[in-house]
Formats: sequence, C-alpha cells, structure tokens
Amino acid sequence: MTASAAPIASKLSALLAARVVPVLRYTDAATAAYAAEVAVAAGCTTLELTWTIPGVTDLVRALRDKHGASLLLGVGTVLDESQAREALVAGADFLVSPALATDIVDMAHAAGALCLLGAFTPTEVLAARRAGVDVVKVFPADTGGPKHLAALKSVYPDTIFCPTGGITQENMGTYFAAGAGLVGIGSNLYDKAAFAARDTAALVAQITRTREAAHG
Repeated sequence: MTASAAPIASKLSALLAARVVPVLRYTDAATAAYAAEVAVAAGCTTLELTWTIPGVTDLVRALRDKHGASLLLGVGTVLDESQAREALVAGADFLVSPALATDIVDMAHAAGALCLLGAFTPTEVLAARRAGVDVVKVFPADTGGPKHLAALKSVYPDTIFCPTGGITQENMGTYFAAGAGLVGIGSNLYDKAAFAARDTAALVAQITRTREAAHG
C-alpha cells in the first residue's frame, strides 16, 4: 500500500463505520456551526459541509481546530477543481460532488482524501468507477427509492453506495437492506421545530436515536 493509499483506506473505514453522514446545508455559517456541534454531541464522527455554506472552508478549519483528527470532515456540492483545491487546503478528509466531477478524484487522492461522486444510472456508476471514485453517491435517492439502489447494487456488487436525498430515520433501513454502505441525511436529521428553538437536548436525543437505528 502506498503512503497516500494508507490514510485513504483508514478514512474509508471510518466513513463506513459511521453509517450515517450528516449533510449540513445552510445559508449562514453560524447555523451550520450549531448543526455541526449538535451532531458531534450526539456522537457523529463524520460531517459533510456543503460548499453552499458561506465561508465553508473557515468552518472546516474551526471544526478541525476544535475536534482534531477524531472528526472526519467532508466538503460537499463540490463541482470543479477550484472548489476541490480550496476544500483540500482547508483540511477536508473527503470531497463529495452531486455529479460526475471526475476531474476532482485524482486531486482528492493526491491529498490523501476520499472522493464521492454522484451517479444515478448504471452508465454514470460505471463512469464513476472508471474515474477511481471511493464511494458512489446515489442522488437524489428518493427519486428511485430502495428498489433503484438494489438494481444498481446487483450490477455493481463491489461498489460502495451512499444514497442521499430524502433519507430519514424511518426509511434508511430499507436503503441499507437494498445495499447501501452508508447514507447521507440532510435536514431530515434535525427536527425542524427543535432546531428553530435551538433545543439542543432534544436534537441530540433525536440524532442519537438515528445513529442507533443505523447500527441496529
């Protein structure tokens, strides 16, 4: 195993062990930071912060300074090499794109980071595999549902799939049964009323239940 492959393998193992990746997409950094700290308090060991968060790279650095290497930090909605480079310089452990941004794969691996690319059809999954992607993000997952994922898994049994979009605590079991290696959960991870009220205790309890259900 090469020097760059070693940390990548370790990060992939950590990502798969987490089972649930909170996907944080907010219009201001303070709200995203609060959501991140709630998730960490609930025991989440990995977070995806979308590029659409203002100042997302500063948030990555702040979370790294506070939590160190114990937290696997990803930047999502990465669409090109420029965004990928900024995210990696900030210390991202993995990059996520909703599409086949194949030009960011080698860049991520060179920095010892993972790369997850979005794919929805068998042709797109094959393109992602040929690009050397670590995980295929099936997005939007709820458009095709678990049956769609199961069909993709039957054709590509050795591919790690991460369905994202419309995943909830209640339905994620059907995605795991269909072949998901892990799932990404966005706003459904947080009760909207509790989040608006900043009811941290209720939110931590909710996320803890989701994590426990994923490992059940």
